[in-house]
Amino acid sequence: MVCALICSCGQDNPNLLKVNVNKALKKQVSEQDLYSGANVIPLHSPGETNLGQEGHVVMDVAADRFFLLNKDKNEILVFDWNGSFVTSVKCEETIIDFSVYQDLLLDVLTQKAIFEYAIDDGTLSETYAIQDNDVTLKCVARVDDDSIDMLGFLNGDAYDCGYMIGKNRFYSVARPAPDYLVSHRYTSALEVQNSRFFRCDDSVYSFQSHSGEINGYTKDDFLWPAYVFDFGGSALSVTNVQKTTDRIYLSFELNGEYHVLIYDVAKKKYMVARKTKEGTAFPLGVIYADSNYYCCPSSHLNHYLSSEQAGDVNGLVMIRYSL
Repeated sequence: MVCALICSCGQDNPNLLKVNVNKALKKQVSEQDLYSGANVIPLHSPGETNLGQEGHVVMDVAADRFFLLNKDKNEILVFDWNGSFVTSVKCEETIIDFSVYQDLLLDVLTQKAIFEYAIDDGTLSETYAIQDNDVTLKCVARVDDDSIDMLGFLNGDAYDCGYMIGKNRFYSVARPAPDYLVSHRYTSALEVQNSRFFRCDDSVYSFQSHSGEINGYTKDDFLWPAYVFDFGGSALSVTNVQKTTDRIYLSFELNGEYHVLIYDVAKKKYMVARKTKEGTAFPLGVIYADSNYYCCPSSHLNHYLSSEQAGDVNGLVMIRYSL
């Protein structure tokens, strides 16, 4: 069964979240509004590491594991939560994306296959070949034991793709455009240019790069618009979305500057952080177990933490923010 998309983006949508970005930016946010504490974990990398552009690092977090893509060497570096190097996952094909499933499996996406590795020791357990595919794949996440979902694009259109493990079958389907875009049949490929999957409370979500729409995935192979944003006409470029039980964290670029929207779904209240009252930025990485993990060079710590919080470390680090 292929995924079915239910489009509902009108004003009567109960999942519509209205955000006045310009108004929110006039209110300063303090570090205490964003997190209860922060600590720095030095990562003891085995050699030189190129993670790509900061803020766009391909990473994921599992129980006692950090996973980071070293783009130059086309390998995934694995560290424990103390920052000690555990192993590396290497692939002959170019690694596009990867995703942790239930703290047990690491699914690694290439254009021609999905490789499944064990979390504990990094051994290869399964290979799922992707055949008869013209879609350029972007990201991957396993929804359940039998379904691996992907996003991609082809001929200017966004595509929802998947692999049915039990049927040993890959599929792809162009994503229908929202009902308010009457002149478009399918969603633009630009909406998946920054897309990645993320998890919260055993649920899987993805986001669109410009509308900010958040789609949820069910275990019976359906997806639906879980949250739809109305930014009041502000032209945003969404770069990352994460979620806790009650809050949505959405990072975006506006007029060349980086911001993070924090939306309390239960209270219908929100704030936008550019720089805190203390003069630090709040970077959004991967949220796992109510902590936000962000990887950066130690030389950049002064952008995100006070000197007392940063300490005296060198090399690659992981910042853990307790939310």
